[in-house]
Amino acid sequence: MFVFLVIFFAILWLIYIKLKCFTLRGPVPGQPPHFFFGNLIQSGLLFGSKPISDVYISYKERFGDIYLFWVGFTRYTIVHNIDDVQYIFNNRNKYDQGSIFLEKVSILVPDSIICNIGAKFKRHGAITMPLFRRNKILSNINIIIDGTDQLLDRWRTQSSEHVHTDIVEQCQNLLLEVFGMIAFDYDLETINENLSENKNELTEALKYIVDVFRMITYAPSIISTTYLKYNPRYQRARTTIERYLNNMVEQELTESLDSRTERKKISLIASLVSSLQTDEKAEAVKKEEDKKGISRKELFDEMLMFLIAGYETTSTALAWCIYQLSKHPRIQEKIKKELIDDNTGQYLSFDHLDSFVYLDCFINEVLRYSPTTDGTSRTVVVDDCLPSSGTRLYKGDQVLIPSSALARDDRHWKIDPNLFYPERFLNEDKHRHPCAFLPFGNGHRQCIGQDLARLELRIILARMLQQVTIGDGGPEFNTGGCIQRLTIVPKHVGVTIQFS
Repeated sequence: MFVFLVIFFAILWLIYIKLKCFTLRGPVPGQPPHFFFGNLIQSGLLFGSKPISDVYISYKERFGDIYLFWVGFTRYTIVHNIDDVQYIFNNRNKYDQGSIFLEKVSILVPDSIICNIGAKFKRHGAITMPLFRRNKILSNINIIIDGTDQLLDRWRTQSSEHVHTDIVEQCQNLLLEVFGMIAFDYDLETINENLSENKNELTEALKYIVDVFRMITYAPSIISTTYLKYNPRYQRARTTIERYLNNMVEQELTESLDSRTERKKISLIASLVSSLQTDEKAEAVKKEEDKKGISRKELFDEMLMFLIAGYETTSTALAWCIYQLSKHPRIQEKIKKELIDDNTGQYLSFDHLDSFVYLDCFINEVLRYSPTTDGTSRTVVVDDCLPSSGTRLYKGDQVLIPSSALARDDRHWKIDPNLFYPERFLNEDKHRHPCAFLPFGNGHRQCIGQDLARLELRIILARMLQQVTIGDGGPEFNTGGCIQRLTIVPKHVGVTIQFS
């Protein structure tokens, strides 16, 4: 009898879950979801057979500008209507950072700024956000140039006929080296790591953490948490990263108080360490609004989050830049001519970088045509109605804005958005709708590192193209495609490097 009761209540529970989480209802259209997997199998996302931006575009053509989409147990309202998108970004009191996104990322770094809202977000933001403003990052130009020169020196040791099939990895190592110096004043020694058989253990650990994130995105949180807790490889990776981060903190603690006080205005590690709480127990019992500084645990989470975010997205964008340069020699020559006409020789300064208008157009076009991320999410804080489409949303609903699809929507671009054409940003599409191009998001939760990312891309590409021509490695190696990881990474990049 007991067994039958257990089976009966289990069936009732499954029916309840099906009705509550996996049933299409209401006026908003969508594809009826599968139990447990939602729309992941139907869309081709679960097995990586289709990039998510293509999924958004195909679903928009099928269901219109507003539709429902299930990622596992999570139901999203996807909003393509560009006026409604702008409304969502402009109303932070109604639409806050996506709670599902916070829940997923919190499995890895629960105490980082990206996972916080309200008073805790403000506390962490006061310590970190000012350091990524435009006027604070300009002093890092030489660090970026030095890192790029190390990579160029490595390329010089190889034949101009050699096809570089590890461009994604090389870009990751370069940006990790650069960001380690900019943010933490620490040489991670990553650029030349794979010249030998001995891999840099930090890069291997970070890459594994990034790979794990895709599984976390799709799986229920309880499964993700359990998997990571009992996964020895993940635990080893965390231990390795923690050891490196502790070394960075200890190095910073050897600096004098006066030095740290002065440097915290421009150095992330100096600002974080200077903000360490002297009495964590006393701070822990305070209301969040009254807390000052950060704990050791918060420090670790902030450093790990910034380390991953600081290299992963920008390195992916750089890899896409190199791929597009190899496929468009006309564009590459036009950028090189702009560099020559500037008469800078081998010298680069911020004033010079500001004059590279076409290079900026190229970077924008790469970010539009080959986006590193597919979109951004928001949680509805109060019941609301989107003004343009009239769609009703309710407190707790999850909204997703598919920025990658908006960048390919021909309603918002005068020149064919399926064409890779940097000149669009000089003329016809210069004055587009502000929400048609959102490489770093928008609103109060947009990427705080976007100025640094753009500076890194401009300097690295200008430095490279002053000295090399990037060639197509041929159809066997340079076929493009993409892989959905933490970012949308190019799948097959194979290029040649010819020094001038």
